[in-house]
Amino acid sequence: MSGAGHEHRHGDDRHRHEHLSHVPDAASPAVYAARAGLLFDPPARGDDVEQALRRFLAALSSALSAAGCTLVGHIKGGVNGAGGGLAFHLTRLDAAPAIAGGHAGPVSDAELTLNVIVFGVDEARLPALVQHAWAEGAGVAASWPD
Repeated sequence: MSGAGHEHRHGDDRHRHEHLSHVPDAASPAVYAARAGLLFDPPARGDDVEQALRRFLAALSSALSAAGCTLVGHIKGGVNGAGGGLAFHLTRLDAAPAIAGGHAGPVSDAELTLNVIVFGVDEARLPALVQHAWAEGAGVAASWPD
């Protein structure tokens, strides 16, 4: 889909720009960013925290797919506590997330930082999709912002 174009010049480089005359709604990103306090009761080992994170990301991928997600800009963030942290990112719903880092010793309190940019999903639905995926996938108590 292209609209009107025009010639443009950068120094000695002349080229033609095409501009979209119509951008479908699915091309608009849905964005959600949040921090949530996490409570592991009883305290969890570092590998258990990572497994909870993996279960959350799998549940979130499934929920986003069911909600009509057509493209992932990114899903990234971290789980940080007193004994270390995990960083994660995901750019495809059908692929395993990249996770780096770890926690030394038991984790009782941590903070989840999350940034989601996806396409094809109603942005107003993202908080509920994320929070439900955390509750169902990770199974760890979380306090989310209002």
